[in-house]
Amino acid sequence: MQRDYLVEKILRQKEHLGWTISKLAQESGVGVRTINRILAGQDVRFSSIDAVMSVLNLEIKIDEKLSA
Repeated sequence: MQRDYLVEKILRQKEHLGWTISKLAQESGVGVRTINRILAGQDVRFSSIDAVMSVLNLEIKIDEKLSA
């Protein structure tokens, strides 16, 4: 599942940097509650995920398939 993969990437990089959730929230400008929702796989705004991924130097690849 895409969401699980995203959460795993965030957790791995956060741990690699030695950051707490509070530090991640401070650096990304995203609230602690929103970070916890991201890590729980709950729905949040894309801009919040983007801010977290950006501060962790991670990229999001979106594979969009169009049907004719």
